[in-house]
Amino acid sequence: MSAWLPQLTSIDDPVADDFWSYENDDGVQHIARVTIGRPAPIPGDPNGDWYCPLRIEHRSTKSEILCMVGVGPVDAMINAARVVSEHFHELRKVSPRARPIS
Repeated sequence: MSAWLPQLTSIDDPVADDFWSYENDDGVQHIARVTIGRPAPIPGDPNGDWYCPLRIEHRSTKSEILCMVGVGPVDAMINAARVVSEHFHELRKVSPRARPIS
């Protein structure tokens, strides 16, 4: 992540939050929480660009929050949604509205 983007540890203002089930390459069923946060201006950015926080559980070994950048709030949110779409397009048997595992 670039130094000029916020280093987030949580998404405190989600605009979309869901659990999606999917099957990995080994045929094992998983459930991942997908959270997209409210877009915000990048602090101190001279161009006035925005970022949109995104977290997809199990996307990597770390539970990191990505900051997807755009030229405005809608563009940043579209970029976050595109990452979600592309990530789950690579998997099998994806289904939104899955029930979280307790």
